[in-house]
Amino acid sequence: MDLKDFVKETLVQISVGVQESIEAVRESGGYANPAALSNVKNDNTSHFGSMGEGQNVFLVDFDVAVTVDDSSEVSGGGKLKVAGILSVGGEAGNNSKSSSTNRVSFKIPLALPVDPISGEEAKQRRSREMQKVNEGLESLTRGLAGQ
Repeated sequence: MDLKDFVKETLVQISVGVQESIEAVRESGGYANPAALSNVKNDNTSHFGSMGEGQNVFLVDFDVAVTVDDSSEVSGGGKLKVAGILSVGGEAGNNSKSSSTNRVSFKIPLALPVDPISGEEAKQRRSREMQKVNEGLESLTRGLAGQ
């Protein structure tokens, strides 16, 4: 499997898994990936932050062994493959082939689907907080204008 396909499929599977678990978890009294409106700093390096609508952003940590197969065929160039995926087949012809295995580590931020009920609650809470801020600013402005 090509590395790009592995990364894509992994991220899609994580997102779909979270989405499919939201209702089942809610039925048991919890929230799967509830909306978060604060960027509380903690020592957990997997939580990257939150987006404006409350989507939690996590760092998906990849540490993948990849092989580079370099062939002298006309197609040219090497292909990056996830190690451990077997490819069986043969071709007739004269060619030389070399292969090397390396590790690649990287992180990808991923905003996961948010439980819609907690998302709506977060929007309402944010709206109330903004209303309080606006009322405070209006009061301050009136107070300054009256001086």
